[in-house]
Amino acid sequence: MKICIAGKNSIAVNSLKYLINVLKIKKENIFACVNRNDNGIDSWQPSFLKYCKVENIKIVELDFLYNINDLIFISLEYDRIIKVDKFSSGKLYNIHFSLLPKFKGMYTSVWPIIFGEKESGVTLHKIDCGIDTGDIIDQIKFKISINDTARDVYLKYLKNGYKLFVKNIKKLLKGEYKTKPQNVINSTYFSKNTIDFNNIKINLNQTSFQIHNNIRAFIFEEYQLPKINGFYIKRSFLTNEKIERNYFKDLGNFIILSGIDGYKIILEKF
Repeated sequence: MKICIAGKNSIAVNSLKYLINVLKIKKENIFACVNRNDNGIDSWQPSFLKYCKVENIKIVELDFLYNINDLIFISLEYDRIIKVDKFSSGKLYNIHFSLLPKFKGMYTSVWPIIFGEKESGVTLHKIDCGIDTGDIIDQIKFKISINDTARDVYLKYLKNGYKLFVKNIKKLLKGEYKTKPQNVINSTYFSKNTIDFNNIKINLNQTSFQIHNNIRAFIFEEYQLPKINGFYIKRSFLTNEKIERNYFKDLGNFIILSGIDGYKIILEKF
């Protein structure tokens, strides 16, 4: 049996550590596929490429894996589409950062916030010929707090995604698991082209709840921050306090504003 971990960041690093240090899988039976933008340097997240090199794990491309019959392939934030028909093995799995069938595709830290979801989660599913459409093996849910940012949600994905891996890896290795098809109800998909992060515009002619959600959905300091009246915003806090409708006041380090319903929002500048 051969195992390949494909992906990035702490979920890929910690999962590989678990295979090596806890399950005692021999390194010669483990392969790694790293994301194209992994430069081998730790940043706000650990580099999967760097960790694989330190541990002498063989780094391969997808085509190296196609003819391995006893392969178990696990995608953990991997950046390439898996073409299942090219693999001899049918043991291909993915941990997707959403509660499938909701939010297939891209930007799963953004959409739940924009839509005002109170929870999200991580889903272990089989990889099929679609995008995040495979049968579900297991899920873990977590709460999204009213002031959570996209960065906060992503960190919860990483934490719970690793928990889901640990919970299920022995079942995957033994092939002892059950699946269920994804429900057609609440099934949504968003492609890479649905958001232009270089042109984020916040519409202030909405309710305070909508404005707050659209601001915090794009707060992810390592990648981008939303702008309000030329100022970058690093936190948004929604309150139950009623003030004047469509209010706006610059207080230096903070901005106070409200939407069409007059509920107070406190914005902290970057």
